[in-house]
Amino acid sequence: MPDIKIRIEGDDRLRRALNSRRIIHGPLKTFLMRSAFIVELNAKQRAPVDTGRLRSSIVTILQPRKVSIGPTVQYAPHVEYGTRPHWPPQGALQPWARRHGFPTGSIGDFLVRRAIARRGTWAHPFMRPAARASLAGIKAAFEAMRIEIKTRFGHAI
Repeated sequence: MPDIKIRIEGDDRLRRALNSRRIIHGPLKTFLMRSAFIVELNAKQRAPVDTGRLRSSIVTILQPRKVSIGPTVQYAPHVEYGTRPHWPPQGALQPWARRHGFPTGSIGDFLVRRAIARRGTWAHPFMRPAARASLAGIKAAFEAMRIEIKTRFGHAI
């Protein structure tokens, strides 16, 4: 899934200030969470929906200086990027085939599996477009963090 990296450059005093606990657990944490929730919301709005499992699996995980946003279901990369032709396991697509009007039982499963074996699956990107669509919101959140650090701690970014 896509990465968005933000690098802040400045003098040693500024780098030390940004590494202080007051900033890491205050403005920086707020910035990371705001940015993450913007991306998460955009991803959920763009995720294709069949059962809703993919959409509901998109979560945000906060770590001290990093935040991860993405789906937790194992098939998410296959939805995002598509797949080459391959034979899915027998029976794996019966529920999907039933929901989409294919004949019930193993014949519907076989027809869908054969189509995937011939053509693969198409990509339905949702995380990459969400990251791109979120850049303006992330920049606004960064600006809010910059102003808060300057007013609370007297450091300019």
